[in-house]
Amino acid sequence: MTRIVGYTRLQALYKAFTGLELDKSKAETIIEVASKKLADLFIAGQRKAYAMGSETVEWIHLPLTLGLEATIERYRRERERLNDPRLDLDPIARYLEERVGGLVIGETVRENLQDLASTILLLIGYIIKEIDPTARKPSKSDIEKAEKILDLTL
Repeated sequence: MTRIVGYTRLQALYKAFTGLELDKSKAETIIEVASKKLADLFIAGQRKAYAMGSETVEWIHLPLTLGLEATIERYRRERERLNDPRLDLDPIARYLEERVGGLVIGETVRENLQDLASTILLLIGYIIKEIDPTARKPSKSDIEKAEKILDLTL
């Protein structure tokens, strides 16, 4: 099992943004899913960077859809509005960055990594709430469904 990095912060994020309550095992699973999805984005970004003759993955190299960009902006606005220090997910973002180690990422990517990682974490919760608007605590099945949807779309 992976160590839970920033569990309290992830719990606060989910409660504030999705209304979902997380236990540690579900938080661990969500972080693992987000880690895989972030790695997928960076692998695709690395391919594009190399194709464009760059060794460094820049923000423009990441395959960000309009929906993902809109969700990042939504996260930024809501985080600013809430102004809650528990929503600073830098420890989780750094952990996720370590998981995709070996890549050279540009300064813009590094500056936006917390927002990107937070948004990917939130996407899992948003999907769960879309599938079942009455959900309060995500089940293993809920998270697996969300992961499958992310695998198809990111």
